[in-house]
Formats: sequence, C-alpha cells, structure tokens
Amino acid sequence: MTRNVRGKKAAKRLPRRIVRKFWPTKIAALIISAIQDLRETKGSTPSKIIGYISYASDMADGKVKRQVKSVLKRGLKYGILRRRGGHYYLPTGDELDRANRVALRFAKLPLPRKVAPMASHRRTSKSAARERRTKRLAPSRPVLISPAVSSTNTISNVDDQ
Repeated sequence: MTRNVRGKKAAKRLPRRIVRKFWPTKIAALIISAIQDLRETKGSTPSKIIGYISYASDMADGKVKRQVKSVLKRGLKYGILRRRGGHYYLPTGDELDRANRVALRFAKLPLPRKVAPMASHRRTSKSAARERRTKRLAPSRPVLISPAVSSTNTISNVDDQ
C-alpha cells in the first residue's frame, strides 16, 4: 500500500462491477411473440411463456423466469396485456393497430435502475444460528385453584372431630 504525505494509509480502490443494461423491449417482444405463437384460447400461462422463451433463446432459466414475471406485471400495468384467471392474452383489435400501440407503449417504458447484485449476508456459524433461534421460555406452572374444599382442610377437620 502507498502512504500519503500525512502518513495515513491510502484506501484501496476496488474495481467497479460491470453491470449490463437490461433492455426490456427485447424480452417484451419475445413475450408478445410467445403469446401470439402459442395461440391458447384462454390465454398463455406464465409457465408456458417461460418455456417458450427458454426454448427459443439461450438465456438461463432463472433469468428468463425473473424477467418474464416482471415484464408481465409491467405489461398489465401499462395496458399492453390483459389477464384473466392467471392466463395472459393480448387485447383484441386490428393486428397492425395493436402492434403499433404495443410498440409505442413499450418504447415509453422506463429502463430499470442499474443495480449490482448484492452479496449474501448470511451467517453460517453456530453462534449465529443460536442467535436466530427463537427464545423459548420455561412453561410456568399454573396455580391450582379448585372450587371444592382442599384436601388439607378436610384432613384438618377430620382430626378435630
């Protein structure tokens, strides 16, 4: 490490993590094409859409699943998709007009923030596991109170006679 003029240690500079941009229009276009190509009468389920996209593209399954779920929510929010009973479908209308509306709506979507994945903060030591465990109190004994006369009173009364 290098030293400053004042004698303090200089802080290490860590390399910045490179974050790839997420382009929602690409996955959104894949989802729309999946819904159109699957041609389900009731609409397409998220699992069928995920299966179609993972088969058609070379992305990892977990990544596809996360992105499809977020784009489906966003599509509902902006009115691009409709949902009924867990099935997603495109609104009916003229095909060309619908395609233009969809393209315009997706162009207006904001890009998500650039966020690097955080490291796991999970503690693995036994003491940490003990700390997480719920504290159990010893069960307290209830005071026995009966409406009948106690046995000590009956014994003492028997001796008095």
